[in-house]
Amino acid sequence: MTTSSDLAQRLLELTAEQLSVAPAQLVRDAGLVTDLGLDSLAAIEWGMAIEDAFGLSLPEDALERVSTYGEVEELVHRLARAQG
Repeated sequence: MTTSSDLAQRLLELTAEQLSVAPAQLVRDAGLVTDLGLDSLAAIEWGMAIEDAFGLSLPEDALERVSTYGEVEELVHRLARAQG
């Protein structure tokens, strides 16, 4: 079973790689667009990588409804618990 901290660490590593940002930039209040430079294509690719890495199915508009890294982390935790 994956713990909450394991999930958070895996998401941090995946996000840093996918968005080409330093892990230190991935703080809870980091804006996806303003701080991390997320654009629509990167959001699609990142979403697919999250689904693959965690065996989740993100709602189609999930990454459009969140604006910070912390909100993404909460979303992934919520979906993982629901499937777990």
